[in-house]
Amino acid sequence: MEKFDQDLSGKVFVVTGANSGIGFEAARNFAARGARVVLICRSEERGGAALAQIEQETGNDQGRLYIADFSSLESVSALADRLLEDFLKIDVLCNNAGSANGRRTETREGFETTFVTNHLSGFLLTKKLMPALERASTSGLARVVFTSSYGHENSPLDFDDLGLNNGYKTLVAYGRSKLMNLLTARELQRRVGGHNIVTSSFHPGAVRTPIWSKGGLLARTIGVVIYPFMISVEKGAETFIWLASSEDSASVNADGNYFYQRRKVRIAAHATDADAERLWDVSEELVRPFV
Repeated sequence: MEKFDQDLSGKVFVVTGANSGIGFEAARNFAARGARVVLICRSEERGGAALAQIEQETGNDQGRLYIADFSSLESVSALADRLLEDFLKIDVLCNNAGSANGRRTETREGFETTFVTNHLSGFLLTKKLMPALERASTSGLARVVFTSSYGHENSPLDFDDLGLNNGYKTLVAYGRSKLMNLLTARELQRRVGGHNIVTSSFHPGAVRTPIWSKGGLLARTIGVVIYPFMISVEKGAETFIWLASSEDSASVNADGNYFYQRRKVRIAAHATDADAERLWDVSEELVRPFV
């Protein structure tokens, strides 16, 4: 893994989905460079183990663990309230939590599970944490990073069926949610431009993480076939870490763009600015009861 050695002391990094995969690797890297890292996890047991490992390996004991269920907007809203109470400023928000589901299910709040877990919850968290990000931006650059995927290319949005009621497919649901992450990064940048806040999204590559085993039969089959060609978690986290912490010009000026291997890359033709704005408006209306 490329060495990132910039001192991050005094900065607060919030990382969702931080107990495993590239989320854990990024959190460990930030902590090793002195940041106060806030791990957001669903499982207290796995989150606690991740935090303990980070403290042991880095010697940084400033980390905090918060538990939230990203399939519940109520849970995420309560999480945001706790973070705003505990942290005056947040320098970097990493929206990394996500899942793949082998069959269509709905949450108790009435949303399709992948839609709310991978998109709406991150949208709500970002919206509610903006005051803390804005306070950080008065003394330095604040950043919001979204974990997207190449899968966004295969799944254009259908605003008449965001919940995939008419024929659920795991890869379509996942791909659409990753397109939403990309579009949210672009629209957020348009809305906060000029406020010393930079947003971005990225494709980590085909990483050896458990997510391949959580999807349907096709997703699991693809995972088995390409497993020998997958990259390590450390390699997959490089662009993540770079966007969240590097002082490189391309990172500092990410401007809502989409990256792979630390380079800005093209996005699908259906990832339009018009859809980004429309998605934002629709999402804002859906999360309104939880703000």
